[in-house]
Amino acid sequence: MNTHTDSVTGTLHYTADVVLRAAGNILLIKRRWDPFAGCWALPGGHVDVDKAETSLEAAVRELEEESGVTVPAGDLWQVGVYDAPGRDPRGRYVTVAYTTTLPSPVPPTAADDAVDARWWPLDALPALAFDHAEIVADAVSQWSATGRTDTFTALSGCFGADLAALVSEEAPQNLTPNGFIDLVARGRDALAPASVGYLQEAAEDLDAAVSCLTDALTSSGGEQRALLARARIRLRDALEALC
Repeated sequence: MNTHTDSVTGTLHYTADVVLRAAGNILLIKRRWDPFAGCWALPGGHVDVDKAETSLEAAVRELEEESGVTVPAGDLWQVGVYDAPGRDPRGRYVTVAYTTTLPSPVPPTAADDAVDARWWPLDALPALAFDHAEIVADAVSQWSATGRTDTFTALSGCFGADLAALVSEEAPQNLTPNGFIDLVARGRDALAPASVGYLQEAAEDLDAAVSCLTDALTSSGGEQRALLARARIRLRDALEALC
């Protein structure tokens, strides 16, 4: 008779890290504890599985705890999963890395497991702990492939002020992709009750733009470019109808 015995040789640890970019810089923290105490690393830490936390929720929380910088979960997208044996000297660690881009650097405040936090130029990064240099390189490749945040920033620059005026707000500054979509949606909602034909048409154009922009958040490559191009046309048509 054949027998099979399962054995557990170690504990699997689950973590999340964040590659936060702004104006050609990357946010790094200096580690307080070993391993790699005193070395620079990406903000991140353990997922709280006892509280049913997801890796995305952990990424948002750890970023704020270690650097004081808050980023909405909806603005982060996944770079990849890193699980190579030996990537952490403490044992088997699996991390899910996320990234996003801010329009400009936010002054960080080091706390929790970090003794320092600062923005570093992407072309002059210090030696990084663990495999964080690989994670940063993968994030850079992803930015180059999609241009997601930069494109949303460009659309916001073209249409943000006019949309803000439509909902009686000040011209927005440094909108995130989700913030821009929200602004377009509020413009649509402001026009939706109107009975005048051209206002209804503008509301329909803005509704279509919201749909395209939302889908673009989770698309890549040519599909994303096509969605953003359609959103731009709909935004332009809506605003031209209101002039």
